[in-house]
Amino acid sequence: MAPFPGSNRQFPTQLKALLQRTATTATMTVNHWRTLAEEFGPEIYAEALYRLARLEMEPDQAQDCLLAIVAHQGVLSRALRRNVSLLTATCDYFMQVDPVVREPVLLEVRLLQQKEDHAERDELTGLLNRRAFNQELPREIERFRRFGHGFTLLMLDVDHFKEFNDAHGHSAGDLALIKVGSILTESARLYDRVVRYGGEEFALILPQTGAEESLAVAERIRDSIARQCINFCGQDLGCVTVSIGLACYPVDGLDMAGLVESADKAMYTAKERRNCVRLYQDSKRNHRRFALSSPLSLSLQTPQLGSFTASALDVSFGGLRCSATAGLPPATVLHLVLSDAARSIHLPLRAEVRRLDATGAGSYQMGLAFRLENAEDQMKLVALLDGHLMATEHQDDGPRKMPPETRGNDTRAGVAAQMQPMPKANA
Repeated sequence: MAPFPGSNRQFPTQLKALLQRTATTATMTVNHWRTLAEEFGPEIYAEALYRLARLEMEPDQAQDCLLAIVAHQGVLSRALRRNVSLLTATCDYFMQVDPVVREPVLLEVRLLQQKEDHAERDELTGLLNRRAFNQELPREIERFRRFGHGFTLLMLDVDHFKEFNDAHGHSAGDLALIKVGSILTESARLYDRVVRYGGEEFALILPQTGAEESLAVAERIRDSIARQCINFCGQDLGCVTVSIGLACYPVDGLDMAGLVESADKAMYTAKERRNCVRLYQDSKRNHRRFALSSPLSLSLQTPQLGSFTASALDVSFGGLRCSATAGLPPATVLHLVLSDAARSIHLPLRAEVRRLDATGAGSYQMGLAFRLENAEDQMKLVALLDGHLMATEHQDDGPRKMPPETRGNDTRAGVAAQMQPMPKANA
């Protein structure tokens, strides 16, 4: 299934051509669109709306909006007694029916695409820039939430780059960054995203890739860069090396900031040795722990005590800490069910007590270990944690050292009929 709307979409070529024809000439009914959605998935609505107006919506919201535009297209065609294109109907709809557009601008799609590409590309290396990264990573997270496809984030930093610049000059340093970017691009698959994150720091988003495969990819990249000599103005300047950190979604972070922080921490661990690869590991436990802003209800069942309720205080993808009015000794095997009745989500698991602490009269805290058997269980846990996490889910010690942002053009071109959202009036 295709990623969420944005650059690097993976919809088939014929679908893109159909969307283009539909926007300008071909007429499609509501049933035609629903047939397309059955074949390609609900993302077809979000993709079409993005191509028509450069508006990004969730698929469900985009479906309602696009089908309303199709109905409006029919109304206009009957009133004018001629065929009205979907593009014209879209423009009229967002100005007259649902006025979210203030000043539409007509622009050739070729020029629009050039502007968009320029806005999302690093000028030196030609890679995606930090702005594009900030759009692509949330889309990959959303893709997991919908389809259960995990992914890995790699963060790379060129070792001793300041010393290289000081010794050989900034032009040679620029060449080294270009070489690193080229190797990353050559190593990437068609649907991987290669980013110049900032300065001498790069990032790779590897969809549908787990820790083991990502480690192998990172090692190949590290080795290829270490073997690449930098020749500048006829002079051999030797090689540069990189330190690489990896973090996997969702086990190492449940949002963009958390995942980047985990990959960053792994990269800084690699920097202690340099020219190496490190997978994120919590310093105190096997899985990263996520603190909850409000307790998550769970039920426990054992042969000894039967069923009783407890409240999860923090959760990882390998266990949780809960409070309860009954305590079970370590090594006790039990069945637990994490649930959210309001959203009809239930996650049954087999668990083992690893730790028991008495916290007061008739009150206990227990550490439970469990194993998520498949992606469906991971999806359920992510859904259950949604809305229960602390404002910041970062539980590791020490502040995160933020890499510098890429400087340069940070504007985005507007709509095919270039549409600017109208500010909402104050209530």
